[in-house]
Amino acid sequence: MKSYINLCEDYDRYEFLIEGFPGVYGHLIEATEVDLDKRTVRLLGASFDARRATLEETLQAEREKGTFQLIVDFERSAAGLLGAVTYGVQLIVYRDEPDGLFLWLARRAPHKTLYPNRLGVTVGGSLPAGETPFECMIRESHEEAGLEADLIKQHAKAAGTISYVTTSETKTTSGGETGLIRAEIQYIYHLKVGPDVIPKPYDMEALDIRLYSIAETKKTLDDGEFTPANACLVLDFFIRHGLVTYENEDNYNRIITRLHRSLGIHNT
Repeated sequence: MKSYINLCEDYDRYEFLIEGFPGVYGHLIEATEVDLDKRTVRLLGASFDARRATLEETLQAEREKGTFQLIVDFERSAAGLLGAVTYGVQLIVYRDEPDGLFLWLARRAPHKTLYPNRLGVTVGGSLPAGETPFECMIRESHEEAGLEADLIKQHAKAAGTISYVTTSETKTTSGGETGLIRAEIQYIYHLKVGPDVIPKPYDMEALDIRLYSIAETKKTLDDGEFTPANACLVLDFFIRHGLVTYENEDNYNRIITRLHRSLGIHNT
């Protein structure tokens, strides 16, 4: 059996610190480094407003100098410039049939900026400030797959998290900065359904949502059809449902560690 360890690659970079607060708040690429010897950048300011103003002034100045190709709202899109952690929610809808498990997988629409036409789990989205993971999952499930709120509230089960650090790449970035650090935590939910529940593209974020057998899902993993994060989500599903075990995966312990790695970043 081919090992799945290659789905769990991670990277570590420079640290982003905030004056007066312990812990690491992000990782940076060399282009944004200030102290190359200590490999840190410290954000100065005695208050939240002062630190925010300093950061906005810095990003604006770097945009004018052309340091970065794209500067956007720091809440999420600019997080890669500082390597700050971002959050998402992910839902895997599946069926348990006599001949095995089947997963509802969504193929991303061709117009998507990141990873167009690549496969993902049933529903996924960014977690905005002020919304809990479960609230976000209810909203995203309806927006992306037409799933009713009552179905999610009554039957979706929290299935932990995965965490990882990756980088933006030329082939997956449309007009944005490549080589930026992306540290992410994904809140995972599983939803077992019967044949009467059929997720369908609702807001055109997905090209289609189709039922895949475990054999078909493994083939798409081997063929590299998934986005990197979604490949790890499916791998986590396989582990939780006993499809990948210590007995059939030589790198089992390493994979478990990689899927739940410490980000080395202050997060809540």
